[in-house]
Amino acid sequence: VFSNRDEVGTKEFVNSLKKVAPSLGMSMGSPKIFMLTDNRPATYIQQLDQVIDMKPAIVMIVIPNNKGDHYAAVKKKCCLEKPIPSQCITSTVLSKPKGLMSVATKVAIQMNSKLGGEPWAVKIPLKDTMVIGYDTYHDSAQKGRSVGAVVASMNSTFTKYLSVANLHTNPAQELNDNMCPAIAKALRKYAEINGNLPARIIMYRDGVGDGQIPYVMEHEIAAIQNCFRAAGLTDDQLLFTYIIVSKRINTRFFKMNGKPSNPPSGTIVDDVVTLPERYDFFLVSQSVRQGTVNPTSYNVIKDTSGLKPNHLQKLTYKLTHLYYNWPGTVRVPAPCQYAHKLAFLVGESLHREPSEQLEQVLYYL
Repeated sequence: VFSNRDEVGTKEFVNSLKKVAPSLGMSMGSPKIFMLTDNRPATYIQQLDQVIDMKPAIVMIVIPNNKGDHYAAVKKKCCLEKPIPSQCITSTVLSKPKGLMSVATKVAIQMNSKLGGEPWAVKIPLKDTMVIGYDTYHDSAQKGRSVGAVVASMNSTFTKYLSVANLHTNPAQELNDNMCPAIAKALRKYAEINGNLPARIIMYRDGVGDGQIPYVMEHEIAAIQNCFRAAGLTDDQLLFTYIIVSKRINTRFFKMNGKPSNPPSGTIVDDVVTLPERYDFFLVSQSVRQGTVNPTSYNVIKDTSGLKPNHLQKLTYKLTHLYYNWPGTVRVPAPCQYAHKLAFLVGESLHREPSEQLEQVLYYL
């Protein structure tokens, strides 16, 4: 779906998509194209209504800019009213002929993920394990309302996820009314797909400041464990690890042989500069071309999993490779980054809880 002034760019782009698809192992036919007479958000919505009723697998919408009103209108339609995977792209990107092929490659991967594909995977030898990412976002439209997003893995390669977002007004409600139903739902789905409940659950929690750690230890972990009990997992049979992830830290590391340089991606620091009274480690998971890399701090608050620190660190690093919107590593494990992206979409554009029909695909990338 595109407006008349973007006709040339869109057709070029569709051709580029067809060119890159085979190299990514995807087969792509010619899409049905719909040209709009103007680019008002209302025109887009009318056309979308007709297009979605034809029941396509995914709709691609070329929007004039990233100011947000077109995007929000499109996402409200495609995530709330008539649930369908949707891919937006701005015409500014299409009008630059230079990087078109690489844009096409990235968009093809993104569309593949939104349809439930797995563009790549990493070997992870843990059986019956569920990884959960949890993040919050404060709604831009209404003060005091925030969004919590829970993203839980559904298979042994950690490439398929169930994503649930909730809106809440106060922290106590966040735990009991939102996080627990989401986790319960994830456990039910996991059992449906795999025929058994996970034996090990690892939870990465983003969006907690240092000052909130005692609160989290007292309330949140207790609430989560009650939720596991309610789902039929007893404390003695469940291996549970709870890790607080923080990106906003001021620690920096350098490699000192000759000129100070950035440590390579995958560097773990878990001694000397970490706190003796807690089980924590720093992981450098991005590689940057410019500037200093930002390590991420992982604070393991509770761990009954019996995994060696070494294994937990390797797993964490491997999970930073599984974010499909970026071809390398991201700063936090993929489930966290997905939860962040989902909470952001809901808080920034939707302001409502998304439809259940899409929760098994990464529709919010």
